[in-house]
Order: sequence, then structure tokens, then C-alpha cells
Amino acid sequence: MNTDYQLTSERLLLRPYKNADLLDLLDAIHHSQQSLTPWLPWCHAKYNQHDAHEWIHASLQNWAYDVSYEFAIFERATDTFLGSTSLCNLSELTNSAELGYWIRSNAQRQGYAKEACLAIAQFAFETLGLTRIEIVTHTGNLASQRTALATKARFECTARNRILTQSGPVDGLLFSLIPSDIAAAVPARPING
Repeated sequence: MNTDYQLTSERLLLRPYKNADLLDLLDAIHHSQQSLTPWLPWCHAKYNQHDAHEWIHASLQNWAYDVSYEFAIFERATDTFLGSTSLCNLSELTNSAELGYWIRSNAQRQGYAKEACLAIAQFAFETLGLTRIEIVTHTGNLASQRTALATKARFECTARNRILTQSGPVDGLLFSLIPSDIAAAVPARPING
């Protein structure tokens, strides 16, 4: 898929990562460790420029080969980097993907995660033709669970050993979105560059 692809929503611009995003990504991670580290094991105090560069490079490769779709999230009015959202674990067998997201700590609780998730869900359903998205959260990650519910995702179950952590597998809460769940949402507008 074209890595110049962009999505816009009322307040946000979502696009594939670029090498120019490295310092913004690094800054957001360093300033958000306290809120992100319990749920995202890659977000740690030693995360550095090399890690960010490798991740951006891998993200661009994922786009090039349609393996997964990572979007950097920016506030449209200020061009401020806010976080990331992605579609990963794409399955042809079930025509589905898993949706992940994080927002830098100083931009949390402002509805950005919900807005970004709805935009990428619309991309998944309308552009990729998927028919199901799964959101899996840690059982203790209340903020992520609130975001999932705010997008109208439906709670399905507590999935045993669903999340693999450094200390072993743990249970996860499974939410799902299907196209009719977001039909009433304000549409994201794709811009092909």
C-alpha cells in the first residue's frame, strides 16, 4: 500500500511513520513511560534513538508488504505528535485484524484515542475490506478498555493467556468492532498523496 496514505478526522491526521518522526516518537515515549510501561513492554527507560529508528523502518516495511499498518497520530491544528495506532495480526482466514493504540501522557483523556481508533477502523473496513477488528486489553488497563467501549466495540470475553508478557502469558479482555458498529461515526477522509 502507498505509504503516502493519510486519514483525517475532526482533530487528527493519521499517516504512516516517516524517519522525520523519530525525535517526536522518542520524546513521546520518554515522557509517557509511567502510563505506558505497564501495558507496553517495549516502552522502557532505555528506549533510544536506535530502537525508534528500527521500529520506524520495520513499520515502513510492514506497510510495503501489507503485513500491518502503523499510523502516527498528529493533532491537525498544531501538527503535534500524539501517539500511534495500528492494525496488526491481519488474518485472511477470518478477514480480521487487531487494533492497538497509545496516546502520549500529556494528551490522554481528551478523546484522541477514540477518534484515532474510529478513523483506522473505517480504513480497515472501507479500504482494506475487513469485516472484524479485535481490541485486546490487559485486564487492569482501564483507560484502554474505556477507549474500546467509546468506539462502540463490544466486549466479548476474557480470553485466557491472550497477551504474552515478559513474565509469561496473561489473560486479556477481548472487544470487537464490525462495520455496522461504526456506521454512524463521522467518516475519516482518505487523502492519497
